[in-house]
Amino acid sequence: MGGAVRRFVPKFIRKPINKVAKFVDKKVVEPLEKPVKKVAKVVDKAVVEPLERPVKKVVKGVKNVADEAFEELIEKPVKKVAAETFDIVMNTDKEERRAMLGDKPPTPEPIVTPEVTPEVVPDDTLLASKARRRTVGKRKGQAGTIMEGYGVAYAKPSSKSPTGGAA
Repeated sequence: MGGAVRRFVPKFIRKPINKVAKFVDKKVVEPLEKPVKKVAKVVDKAVVEPLERPVKKVVKGVKNVADEAFEELIEKPVKKVAAETFDIVMNTDKEERRAMLGDKPPTPEPIVTPEVTPEVVPDDTLLASKARRRTVGKRKGQAGTIMEGYGVAYAKPSSKSPTGGAA
């Protein structure tokens, strides 16, 4: 509405027209708008919603019947004719067609191989000493870089060492 007033009405008349429009809007339109909205809500709850549920059920039923009819009257016969045509053209039967088209994976024939057990030769070098090794004096994680602060350069002297160390 504002665009039409600007185009055709001179500027000095626009302000009084806008004031009258605001007054009419507040005093006439808004009070009438509230009861109309209430009536619309009541009509929606009382009339539209109860009718909506059966209509949805009917639409769902019609859709199910249409789907079933399509499957029985069009889809199944077309698949049957296509399968028969394929079998005739390719000179195959039902099992070969399914294997070719990937419907059923072909059963692989088992491969017969002689059983071979590898000969295991024990390595004598690994079992050279049967004495227990002493690991008590060793500290785990001695390797490292100088930047990390590990290794020989930063190792604390051990009291168990043969050279003797400060404890």
